[in-house]
Amino acid sequence: MDAESLAGRTVVVTGGTGFVGSAFVRHAVRNRAVVTVVARADSNHWRLDELAGRYTTLSASLSQLAGLRLPSATRASLMVHFATAGVNQSFDDLAELVATNVAGTVQALSFAVRNGIRRFVLVGSSGEYGPGEELSEGSRLDPNSEYGATRAAATLLARAFAKRHSLDVVVVRPFAVYGPFEAPYRLIPYAILRGLQGEPIEISSGVQTRDYVHVDDVADGIMRAGTIEAAANGIFNLCSGVQTAVGDAAELVARLTGGGSRVDRGARPAIPAEMWRTSGPPALARARLEWSPRLNLKEGLSQTIDWFRSDGRQMPAYRVSSQ
Repeated sequence: MDAESLAGRTVVVTGGTGFVGSAFVRHAVRNRAVVTVVARADSNHWRLDELAGRYTTLSASLSQLAGLRLPSATRASLMVHFATAGVNQSFDDLAELVATNVAGTVQALSFAVRNGIRRFVLVGSSGEYGPGEELSEGSRLDPNSEYGATRAAATLLARAFAKRHSLDVVVVRPFAVYGPFEAPYRLIPYAILRGLQGEPIEISSGVQTRDYVHVDDVADGIMRAGTIEAAANGIFNLCSGVQTAVGDAAELVARLTGGGSRVDRGARPAIPAEMWRTSGPPALARARLEWSPRLNLKEGLSQTIDWFRSDGRQMPAYRVSSQ
C-alpha cells in the first residue's frame, strides 16, 4: 500500500522535533497529511525549519496532554507517539525515564481516546528485547537497561490500555536508525564529521553488532503502520535483518568520506549496559506492511554523507566539537 493514503488525513505527532519524529513529519507533510506536532513551548524546531508554516504546533508538555482537546475543527484519525527520554545512553535519570517513557505514554494514550483518535502508533525500540540475534516480535522482552525496561513497560501498558478502551494500538520497533539530522553525539554523525575533517574516528572495540536502518525507511514504515488496515493492533520490527559490526560501519564511513581518516579502535571505553549483539528479522513488516528497507547500509551512508556535505555541516547542531 502506498504512503499516499496519508493524503488529507490529520495526524497528531508527539516528539516530532526529534530525529526520527521529524523525519516522519517531513514525510507526512510531503504526502499531503495535515500534521499537528505536540511540543513544549521551549522545543527547538531546527529539524523542521524547511517545513515552516506547513504544520501546526500544539504547545504542551507530555504531563499536560491527557486533559487537552484538539481545536473543534481538527478531527484527527491517527496519532504517532515518538516522545521519549534516554536515547542518549549516558542519560541515567530513572525518575525522568519513567515520567516520560511510561507516564508520558499513558498521557498520550489518554489524549488519543479523549479526542476520538482511532489508531495510535507507539514508536518503541529494539532495546525492549535486550541483546540478541534474530529478535522477532514474539521474542521475550528482556531489556538490559532502564531505558529498555521503560520502553517495554510502555508497550505493555499501551496494549493493555488498547483492550480496555477499544483503541487500535500499533507498536513499531526501529533498530539502529541513522541518517540526516541525527544527534551529533551518535556514532554515525560523529564518524561522518570526523571523516569529512580527515580526523581519527575514535570508537570502543567495535565488535558490537547493530542492525542499521536509514531514517527515511523507518519513516515510511511508520506511515504504513499508521494507515494499512492489516497493521491493526500489531507489533512490527523496522530493521534490515543484517548485522554489521560497529567497527565495520565506522570503517565504511571513513572510506566513503574520502578524507583519509583512520578508525582508532579501543580509543573509547565500552558503554555500560551496552547491547553487544542486536538484529531482528523484518519478515512481519514485509508481509503485513509491505515494507522493507529501500537503502542498504552503503547506500544510506552515502546519502547521509552527501547531506552532511551540502547542508548538515552548516547547521549549528553540528558546529560543536566532534570530539
